Amino acid sequence: MEAPSSPSSTITAPPDYTEAARRLAKMIVEALTCDFAFMHYDSASESMIEWYWPIGCDGKRVPPSHLKMHRDGYDFRFPCCLCADGGGRGAYVESAVYSWWDESTKKTDWTARCTANRCGYQVKMDKYFLLPSSAEFRFMTDDKEQEVLPEAIPLEWTHKEQTELLNRLNSPIGNGISETEFRILFRRCKKCMRVGARPVMNRHICAGVSKRVLRPRVMPRLTPLYNY
Repeated sequence: MEAPSSPSSTITAPPDYTEAARRLAKMIVEALTCDFAFMHYDSASESMIEWYWPIGCDGKRVPPSHLKMHRDGYDFRFPCCLCADGGGRGAYVESAVYSWWDESTKKTDWTARCTANRCGYQVKMDKYFLLPSSAEFRFMTDDKEQEVLPEAIPLEWTHKEQTELLNRLNSPIGNGISETEFRILFRRCKKCMRVGARPVMNRHICAGVSKRVLRPRVMPRLTPLYNY
């Protein structure tokens, strides 16, 4: 009688997430510390490369404050964050470009950041706008706008940013926050119409459609046409 065959003893090694994390961290450090070029992720080479800064019709670089307007009118994308890593050749996850008031320096900084704050990509753009670079591209010269506008970038504030924005709203000193910051910070449920901070409302359990409060209707007082 033959002995029963034993199951295969081959053990598949788990993927080395530590090595992947080190590689991503190295690219993040490269983007943060590069002094001569504004870097973003390239899925074709799986590395950080210089982002092509757009040139306006006047032959000058488009300032960070005007990038969104030009993105809506022309065919170009914001820098790619590292969330595209592992998505294959051609993968592109567009980062968000937004302004932020720095209390320590008392000035507005323009930042490119991962929209979900997941991969760690976050680079200030202002200093690179002033640097000379060969990585530039020019817009179309006929000023023809796109027929279809690009999709809006769903930026999410980090916990630190949320805390600072709420402090600004609660402070009697200052100018509050902008409409764009308010719309990103808060979210309204379309069913019950309740409003809350976006991270909380993303986990909101809706109680249903809110009841409409009926107020008594005030009838106009009629003036008689004839006196008897």
